[in-house]
Amino acid sequence: MRKQRPIFAFFAAAILFSMVRAGSAPVACARPMLIYAGDDARLPRFDDYPAPEIWKGPAVKVKLRSSEERLFRTNLKNAAKKPPDFAGHYRFATWGCGTRCIGGAIVDLQSGNVFAPPLAGSRAGEEHWIFCTDFDYDRGAEYRANSRLLILHCGHRHSDNENDAHYFLWEGDHFCELAQIPRTESNGVKAP
Repeated sequence: MRKQRPIFAFFAAAILFSMVRAGSAPVACARPMLIYAGDDARLPRFDDYPAPEIWKGPAVKVKLRSSEERLFRTNLKNAAKKPPDFAGHYRFATWGCGTRCIGGAIVDLQSGNVFAPPLAGSRAGEEHWIFCTDFDYDRGAEYRANSRLLILHCGHRHSDNENDAHYFLWEGDHFCELAQIPRTESNGVKAP
């Protein structure tokens, strides 16, 4: 009988890494994460992860449940008045927090619930929403109303601020990281 331990260890490590990287709260992701290994690896595409139909309902009142949400109530309320731009019925609201620093939130336009973006910390106050400490304004965040895929081109580690590319899948109340491409001087991290 063949031992399957090495394969299990690979998937367990990938799932654990995805849990740590998924956002504010650890969430188990059923998909292994791809660390980009070269041109032969197929990166996630928007069409791979369609959203349900795009919501066209009336503006909903944002539910401001925490002190962190109340800090940015104007940004969140203004986002809820606009049409969805992410995953069918969500609005990705962003705001600056200093030079090349960016924070934001995902607003559910149907329910009014607010979610932290991926790579945001679990810290209190303004830092709860910061997801990039070295935001790439040329490519930044890529997302579509008809897809659950979110691609971030940014640094998020205060120690090195490298502009990596991160591919996240929205699962309705959390993100799972599908792939990561570490930036190097030679690759420049280009999206598909």
